[in-house]
Amino acid sequence: MSRFVFSLADERDDAALRRRMARDVLEGSIAVSFRREPSYFLGAAVQGERAQVIKCVDRRTGALAGMGARLVSPAWINGEARVLGYLADLRGDPAYRGGTLLARGYRFLRELHEAQPVPLYYSVILEGNDLAIKTIASGRAGLPCYRPLGRMLTPAVHLDLPRRRIRQRGIHIETAREDNLDEVFRFINRQYAGKQFAPLYTATDLGKGRLRGLRARDIHLAIKGNRLVGVLAAWDQKDFRQTHVEKYSPGLARLRPFYNLLSRMTPLKALPEPGARVPYFYLALCAIADDDSAVFRQLLSHVYARYRKGPWHYFIAGLHEEHPLSAVLREYRRIQAAGQLFAVHYAEDQAVFDALDGRLPHVEMGAV
Repeated sequence: MSRFVFSLADERDDAALRRRMARDVLEGSIAVSFRREPSYFLGAAVQGERAQVIKCVDRRTGALAGMGARLVSPAWINGEARVLGYLADLRGDPAYRGGTLLARGYRFLRELHEAQPVPLYYSVILEGNDLAIKTIASGRAGLPCYRPLGRMLTPAVHLDLPRRRIRQRGIHIETAREDNLDEVFRFINRQYAGKQFAPLYTATDLGKGRLRGLRARDIHLAIKGNRLVGVLAAWDQKDFRQTHVEKYSPGLARLRPFYNLLSRMTPLKALPEPGARVPYFYLALCAIADDDSAVFRQLLSHVYARYRKGPWHYFIAGLHEEHPLSAVLREYRRIQAAGQLFAVHYAEDQAVFDALDGRLPHVEMGAV
């Protein structure tokens, strides 16, 4: 009998899954961990409509040696509503790395795929996670094909210093209401249909499931005349997904006390203690008619001004590097970050990948 067993995790494994997420640290000048309190599965609900979490358990000790998630949701592929898979949360205890466990985990994933196939998957590997890029995205035998689709820019924009509000004649900003949400989501889906892999959401997703924690009053609308021309939401996920600072580089650690002293006298936000949660929200539901940068610039200015004096230190954006709106993000003071986006498929689905029609990719970073 093999020492390791692969199976699907359930609620009884929740504490072990959360510990594994907390212990994996993305290194950098600010090393962070991505956590799921109070429930891993609660956080997974925003990543996919259906979640299958693979666990690898050491029979000798009962320890969780590794984990990964297969998530399935409706999304836009070539302008059509399809079912799309997402591969996420691949984590492994360093004590068990090496050997054949990764390949065996992917064999188990293949079994799940064959039982409930999808045409394609996508995955995002954050820059700095060199181990993942060298292993799962390296084309190793037995693993599905990982096809690079460029970088998702995910800067953390500082919410601190005042900025001049941007206003355009003929356009005003208002907040979504319960009675216009169907119209809002029809607009979002019209824009998202023009992007590759963009999620297909409906108003019924709001506040629960894939848009848990997001409320109508968090959604900001750009109105031109009486026509909706842009949507941008502020999605705070602190109640079910968190990022914690684990440590600072030596240089930043020395600078931090002086920076925090300055923050007491200025609008700057203090750098959190090691181990503390980072206060931030995601920009979400970014849907702009004709990718009009002027509309996006006004919406972004409104969101910045509205939330700047709140408890948040940053907002996390998410746009493909080739997206015409990504240039607007460079107008803000930010911490640079990005992830490598991949389309993932099995050999027999090569034709599906080849048929992708060149639309610009868009993924909801609050669901990654």
